[in-house]
Amino acid sequence: MSAYEQFGGERGVQQLVDAFYDLVYADPILLPLFPEDQDRVKQHQFEFLTQLLGGPKLYSERRGGGNLAMIHHEHPISETHAGHWLGCMEQALKTVDAPESIKRQLFQRLIMSSSNVVRVCSHHFE
Repeated sequence: MSAYEQFGGERGVQQLVDAFYDLVYADPILLPLFPEDQDRVKQHQFEFLTQLLGGPKLYSERRGGGNLAMIHHEHPISETHAGHWLGCMEQALKTVDAPESIKRQLFQRLIMSSSNVVRVCSHHFE
């Protein structure tokens, strides 16, 4: 069984995305970085996480893939932002009924990705 299937498939990913963005849009540090159109942001995140977990390649098929850090390079994302983002994701992961090993594996991949995003976006603070 794939990580995507163990995570609950579409239902599990949607649950994570909904819980995550409820937290993000309530966070005063993160809120200025996100557009008002939550539906579009949620859809992109759903597609990305689906693919990251080994599900259908929705993100690549619909968005053409791309390096996550380069996709975010125009945004002023700092270590503080990344910490808040990861905190929201950690809390949201607790709402999903999936094996802890799968949730840990996903979170570790997101930590690595966030480090790359901060590295590329740090030019905004120089």
